[in-house]
Amino acid sequence: MGSSDSISAAADLEAGAADHVEAASSEKDRGSSPFSVGLLLEATQKERESLEAIEQSIEILRLSLAHRRRAIDQQEEILRDLSDSLIQERSHRNATR
Repeated sequence: MGSSDSISAAADLEAGAADHVEAASSEKDRGSSPFSVGLLLEATQKERESLEAIEQSIEILRLSLAHRRRAIDQQEEILRDLSDSLIQERSHRNATR
């Protein structure tokens, strides 16, 4: 699952949690408190799942950043080596003239 999928899943879970809270509030207004407690518990669980999805997204992003950082380091090393090689080649050409 990609980070954007995880974020979408987290948003869906948050929306579901909000729906459960709203339903619990409606149940409470009708005097059905045992049901509203159950709905609030479900909302809490959905919020917990949302946080877990967000944590997964953060971990995916962290790993992606670390991978990208390593790639940039490698690219920089290659460019430095190329630069050194070109400088040496130019120096060698100038010395042989």
